[in-house]
Amino acid sequence: MKILGVDPGTATTGWAILSSKTPAVSDQPEKKKKSAPNGLALNLESYGCIVTEPGEEMPKRLLILNRSLRKIIKEKRPDCLSLERIFFGANSKTAITVGQARGVIMLTAAAEKVPVFEYQGLQVKQHLTKYGRASKIDVQKAVIKILNIKKIDTPEDQNGKLRKAFLDDSVDAIALAIFHTLR
Repeated sequence: MKILGVDPGTATTGWAILSSKTPAVSDQPEKKKKSAPNGLALNLESYGCIVTEPGEEMPKRLLILNRSLRKIIKEKRPDCLSLERIFFGANSKTAITVGQARGVIMLTAAAEKVPVFEYQGLQVKQHLTKYGRASKIDVQKAVIKILNIKKIDTPEDQNGKLRKAFLDDSVDAIALAIFHTLR
């Protein structure tokens, strides 16, 4: 199964493609192969971020998100999309703009016939780190451990530009894809 994890936003949307499979006995090397907690072999295929400029009009930013996500879906062909369900207490402006991004993401997935599954950030953090209010660094450490990788490199945006400042968005997208697989 191939999962597209998406951390929504109008300024930055993180995304990740994770594949999972049940390893065959013949796939196991002589040393015990590390697998995810549920026994699945997880492979982080790709990840990145979709970045829009703050000075752009909102319709243009949403169009960039739509076109970039559609390109990812067409190229990577995920079986489903794991999307963060955002909870905002008092910040209604942020809630509205993230809600607009989520709407574009869901519409794009529906147009490409990709089912969408939504999860609260708290439940993802709780499952991966055992603490629902885990820090970004704790989530990153958990993702690295679960995937059995050394580190997560700086993500690229939709134009191929390295975007170190948006590593957390990509890590959150990876965490969403892992959570969907392990839940």
